[in-house]
Amino acid sequence: MNKLFIGLLIVAAGAGVFFLLNKKKNEPTATTINKEMLVGKWKAVAEQTVRDSAQPIYYYEFQQTGAVLRSLNDSAIADTSHYEWSNTKELVWKESIADSIGKTYSVVQLTKDSLQLQSKDSTTALFIKAK
Repeated sequence: MNKLFIGLLIVAAGAGVFFLLNKKKNEPTATTINKEMLVGKWKAVAEQTVRDSAQPIYYYEFQQTGAVLRSLNDSAIADTSHYEWSNTKELVWKESIADSIGKTYSVVQLTKDSLQLQSKDSTTALFIKAK
């Protein structure tokens, strides 16, 4: 009787360890961001539900060199700022390449057609890929 009880106890402990290890394998890991997906032209999405035709639309073109060209209503005139990656999921946006510090954004989401940034004060900015 004792041998049967000990055998069942060993089987139960083995099953518990198996399920514990299997659960850890299935947990989502920290995903890395494909930084090359940032390069291209993005349209800033307003946080309004009703679109006003007079509301300006800003376009941001992230270049591989680290430059960001911002244009209003897709005009040919653009302001230039700069960006750099500070770590895996943080983007530092600088007004000038000579600036030593800039505004740091956490990259919440970066896919082939959407970009979501969050600043330290929890302000979010949403962009969609311009066509």
